[in-house]
Amino acid sequence: MLDKNKIRKDAEQYLIDGSYDKATNELEKLSVIDTNDPWVWNSLGECYANTQDDRRAVKNFMMAYRKFQRQQDIQSALSALERVVQIDPSNKEAEEEKGNLLKRLSKEGMKPVREDAKKIPIFSEIEEGELNDIIRIAKDETFQDQALIIREGDKGDSIYFIISGIVTVSKKDKDGKNIMLDTLSDGDFFGEFGFFTGGKRQATVQASGTVELYELKKQEMEEVARKHPNISRVLVDFYKKRVLDDIIAMTPVFSGLTYDERSDLISRFELLVVPAGTAVVREGETGDALYVVKDGTLLVSTVGPGGTEVVLAQLGEGDIFGEVALITGKERTATVATIKQSRLMKLKKDDFLDIVQKYESVRTMVLKVVNERAEDTIQHLFGKA
Repeated sequence: MLDKNKIRKDAEQYLIDGSYDKATNELEKLSVIDTNDPWVWNSLGECYANTQDDRRAVKNFMMAYRKFQRQQDIQSALSALERVVQIDPSNKEAEEEKGNLLKRLSKEGMKPVREDAKKIPIFSEIEEGELNDIIRIAKDETFQDQALIIREGDKGDSIYFIISGIVTVSKKDKDGKNIMLDTLSDGDFFGEFGFFTGGKRQATVQASGTVELYELKKQEMEEVARKHPNISRVLVDFYKKRVLDDIIAMTPVFSGLTYDERSDLISRFELLVVPAGTAVVREGETGDALYVVKDGTLLVSTVGPGGTEVVLAQLGEGDIFGEVALITGKERTATVATIKQSRLMKLKKDDFLDIVQKYESVRTMVLKVVNERAEDTIQHLFGKA
């Protein structure tokens, strides 16, 4: 017997990952098991729209529209129709139904979307019907100058969108020194790490002048995203960019880069998910890439005198490895293996060498790290002189 809950969970994850073909397979199963769930048809519409099958996309969005309407979820029904019109502007049925719904919502006193909300870049890829659902659950908040909005290390499950004003974002490095990561202003967002993972806040955010924000709680946002898969996709895309930038900014080799320079670097990285117990690089191999640990735990080891394994270090979020072989052109000096499943960012050799040549701050820090690693390895193998 098919497990409806498991199929749905798998479909949701595939949608978040952007694996639309896999999501389609799971959703087609659900469409047979649970024919009255509008989310299934709406999600199928998104899958087909993202795989350029416009005919099937329109068919499924229209089905979602009818299911939403039967449930009296008029705003979601409107969103489904807007997707149809976006894909097929000549669809007269969708245009007519959209006009009827707008009249109905106007009579029922639908709260209009604030113009400043429409200007938030992250919402630019979201249809007005979807945005209506988001704004309906959003909490307006105002913070005065120097007010602490979120603190690094605290628990948090909400994400914030800046309507107006400026905030500063800072984070402590491994030595406890406060590092300024960025300043954010109108249209930017923050708090995404706690929002997506339920973990601790990864940075401190403070108001610089009066700041007006939208606050969205995770549980409420998930309810809206279940109706509108497009919202999950947009949020996750932004999340990936922000998290990668934070890690790069905290990585010593790249800490001297400006925001624009980090963006250039991030665009070159490939994301990898590596199972536990996997050797990512092996001692003696030729170096062909540099890695940054996004999350997870890895062990660095080498073969010592007599063939015994010598543990050199344990790596975690923000650490880098593989750079020594790239710079020196020599074989890998150690083996790095995952202790548990880890997500890594891989930078290929050609891209790394281009960045080193392009940015002097990176070149200087790379040479420093190479020297430190060489000294550390010698001490582990032979002890202090």
